[in-house]
Amino acid sequence: MDDARSHSPDGHAPQDAATASGLGPLGYPRRSIVALAAALAIALALGVLPVGRGTAGSISALAFAIGAALIVWYSLRDRRVRTQSAAVLTALGATTSDLPVSLRTRMPLVMVVGDGLANLFNRAETEERLAHVGDGAIWLRVDRSQDLPPLAAAVREWRDGRAPDGVVLALAPACYRDEDALAQGLRLIRQASSDASRLLGERLPGYLAVFQRLTPATPADAPAWYGVSADKPLHDASCLETVLRAVETEARGTANPADAWRAASLAALAGWTQRVVVAALHDRRQPAAPWPLHGLAWIDCGPAASALTPWGAAVTERTRLATPLFAATPAPWPLPQPLIDALPGRAWISPRIKALSHALAIVGIAAAMAFWGAARNNETLLAQAGANLQRFASIPADHDAARRDALRALTAQRDQLDRYQRTGVPLRLGFGMYRGAALLPALNEAIASYQPPPPPPAIVTLDSMSLFDTGKARLKPGSTRAMVGALEMIKTNPDKRILIAGHTDNVGGAASNQRLSVARAAAVRDWLMEASAMPESRFAIQGYGAARPIADNAGAEGRARNRRVEITLIPDSPGA
Repeated sequence: MDDARSHSPDGHAPQDAATASGLGPLGYPRRSIVALAAALAIALALGVLPVGRGTAGSISALAFAIGAALIVWYSLRDRRVRTQSAAVLTALGATTSDLPVSLRTRMPLVMVVGDGLANLFNRAETEERLAHVGDGAIWLRVDRSQDLPPLAAAVREWRDGRAPDGVVLALAPACYRDEDALAQGLRLIRQASSDASRLLGERLPGYLAVFQRLTPATPADAPAWYGVSADKPLHDASCLETVLRAVETEARGTANPADAWRAASLAALAGWTQRVVVAALHDRRQPAAPWPLHGLAWIDCGPAASALTPWGAAVTERTRLATPLFAATPAPWPLPQPLIDALPGRAWISPRIKALSHALAIVGIAAAMAFWGAARNNETLLAQAGANLQRFASIPADHDAARRDALRALTAQRDQLDRYQRTGVPLRLGFGMYRGAALLPALNEAIASYQPPPPPPAIVTLDSMSLFDTGKARLKPGSTRAMVGALEMIKTNPDKRILIAGHTDNVGGAASNQRLSVARAAAVRDWLMEASAMPESRFAIQGYGAARPIADNAGAEGRARNRRVEITLIPDSPGA
């Protein structure tokens, strides 16, 4: 496949990176997952969890605030990543426009950072290329090391959740004035790679490709790569010995002096690379994580070489001879395709599958909390009903006010459960945990068992002055008109017994007053018994004398009120 430029063919500004590269519809839907989790948390707090309204409101507000903050943060981060990587992603999308999504996620993608990137990617002096598809991989150019972390994150979204397969450090020693400048550049790239790995949550395999002119002649064919790569990090230099011996063996088998020169120079360059470059990338005194070196290769290709470069200075220091001047290799330089032949295999799961599993896990957790909350709410309902029933049963019948208060609580709960049965069980009691229906019979039975206290007996008070002469117990002529009302009351309540009680004032002796009150009660009884045709067994008389005054006997008015006959209707007891 051919390369692609970072500008649109018609000369206008590049398309939006998300559109041109296909970034939008792919990737892990973080905002949707956060919104789902926040919505379920709010629903649980408001509708199911056994907490008070204030606590539920606080939980809901907290869940909403956290969810909104995360959604805003993810949106801003994604926008920033797209903005920072817009040109590269646009070029990447244009370069791979013919590749289906399934292929671009499976085809290795390598990010190239370091020196000579224009010579590696550009195919003409007027074309600035940022991506290349070929040599068995997708190669992505990263001009600035600080752009590596956001671009790696954007690439992961573009590849449907699959991170870049590796980072190639293209190193041209001739581009540096001394080893200090080289070490500083290596530290920056190492830090950027560490930041990218931390942002992605996985280590990115690192590869080192050294571009250095070793011979004066330009080979007729493309220059060869010499090096080693593995699916595991390289921890020692023993693997390089095999490479160097192979180069020496190859040089002995030819009569070309350039091959012998290349073999000798390569051995020295390999040692210098180990001492200077690899040591800087693995220096544990640095805060960044060590460069995970999976491959190391050299090529007789690169910018013009001289003794004024770190490599030239090292050769001069060791041999006391100045390195010859070698011309720069014409562009384009070959990409280090052999380095990625041993890319470590990594398991990949579609982010939508991950999102689905995470969504199911969130729903499962929410369901478990809902079941727990509903169970606790039903336990509370049962405990409340049991407490109300026990309270009602423990109150004696003569404490009617307390019993009526307990009865109101039972009735309110019965009505609530009956409403649930008719209109549906609320969410906080549902999820198969509802036990309220079993409470209705017990509540109805307790409510039906309530018997209100009997009404107070009806009392008719007759003024003794209108019935009897002073000190007498014989009814005065015409006095029976005052008892007609009492007679009608007795006739309308044939099932009740009649108690007739006589009372006097305190004038006179207590014994005489007692006898007088009994005699007057008997006189009234006799008349009522005769007028109502009721048997004597339905009547009872009682004389209290002056023992139960209803007014003060100190005055005439009070004494007049105390001289009375009271007729009381008493409900007949069962079985009487």
